[in-house]
Amino acid sequence: MKWDVTKLTPSQKRIADFIEKSGEHILYFSETELAQKLHVSNATISRFWKQIGYDNFKAFKTAIKENEQISPESKLKNSLLQIQHQQLPIHEHLLTMTQNQFVNTLEALDREQFEQAITLMMNCRKIYIHAPSSAEGIAVLMKHRLARFGLEIELLPKSGHDLFESLMHFQKEDVVFMFGFVEMSREAAVLLDYAKKVKYKTIIVTDLLISDFHEEGDYIFYTNRGELWEFHSMIAPTFLVETFILGIGQNLEQQSLENLQKLSELRKMYKDQLPRLP
Repeated sequence: MKWDVTKLTPSQKRIADFIEKSGEHILYFSETELAQKLHVSNATISRFWKQIGYDNFKAFKTAIKENEQISPESKLKNSLLQIQHQQLPIHEHLLTMTQNQFVNTLEALDREQFEQAITLMMNCRKIYIHAPSSAEGIAVLMKHRLARFGLEIELLPKSGHDLFESLMHFQKEDVVFMFGFVEMSREAAVLLDYAKKVKYKTIIVTDLLISDFHEEGDYIFYTNRGELWEFHSMIAPTFLVETFILGIGQNLEQQSLENLQKLSELRKMYKDQLPRLP
């Protein structure tokens, strides 16, 4: 659906985001179930339909049914959602869940934007990574891998006034790579606002299909971390970041090989002084 985000309240954006993520599965919800899943009142849900041009939820469902037929793919997705509620071994549950997340992540990937983002990171002066909360581990992995290609990387402070110490060094030729899960943080809002002044580019990995990130960022990449009521996995976001890393490595193949060769030589030279840990 085409949402006019500027006319939606924060709660309404959450509802819109939930609808986008649910796809045709939204047809099987009631208003009360939606309110419970999103932790909002029934009145908030009811007002939402009029805001987007429908008399009520029934009218919205009717429009969806008239415009789209439920595909076999969607039926399979709905079946997978039901399987998750059954008594399955944890490894089977995780496998089913992550398969679905990979499919959704890849379906939403804009190939042209993906290639443009890779080119941008390859040719920028410096990449700053903002990774609050659960994204911190992926950021460390990303820094470790990209530094091997000869790119200059800096992890930004996760929160607070410490961020200013880095902001003062930002330049137009830089890229800020951001993770924005659940909602836009105050730090993310500052980074995006400052981008308008300095003109550096921003690349955002988010689990939100409808959010202010899409209005403020330059390159937005959606990754599925699970439904709102599920355990939020970092497997699909890690997969997406690894795809960026491989894309950059492929484009910088010669430079990457030279750097890895140098790394091997250093390890051999100092293997006695700095032995590899068991």
